[in-house]
Amino acid sequence: MKIGIFGGTFDPPHWGHLLLAEFVRDEMGLDRVLLVPALFPPHKEDRIITDAQLRLEMVKILCGNDPYIRPSDADLVHGRKPSYTIDLLEDFFKKFPGDEFFLIVGGDSVVEFTTWHRWDEILSRCVVVALPRPGRDFSSADRRVLDAVKILKSPLIEISSTEIRRRVCEGKSIRFMTTEEVAKFIAEKKLYSANK
Repeated sequence: MKIGIFGGTFDPPHWGHLLLAEFVRDEMGLDRVLLVPALFPPHKEDRIITDAQLRLEMVKILCGNDPYIRPSDADLVHGRKPSYTIDLLEDFFKKFPGDEFFLIVGGDSVVEFTTWHRWDEILSRCVVVALPRPGRDFSSADRRVLDAVKILKSPLIEISSTEIRRRVCEGKSIRFMTTEEVAKFIAEKKLYSANK
């Protein structure tokens, strides 16, 4: 099988995550894309992140019964801090030795990829697919990364988890930014609310 690994904070997950996962699945001919919430994202240590189990629950709700885009708790079960991508990938390589893996990353990651833990091993052991934001300049990216990464021209998605959190905190609507079920979960758990 050809499996896409789409890791992230997913705080919260939204329609953009689903659309990008489906876009890569279709473009790369993948059998499945796994949405994998990071337990301790190494590049997000500067802010408070929602409990990992709550983020995983939101990802499960977002995916629903979709047969191709599925949630995964692979990074949560080990309790590693920080959560390095290469460790996650090695878990998948061991668990599914006959499968081919495609790591899905945002365009910003292309420029900073050489700061990732054991980044060269990631490039040598799986296909890295990048989804850049429109107008993103890769001129400062390492040539070794640019030569190895498959860059797709992805659909324009102007939804961000940061914006959703801000809007919830300000008591504004997030309707159509994420699924109705995820929005309901956020409200029930009082996530991102200033009135916690």
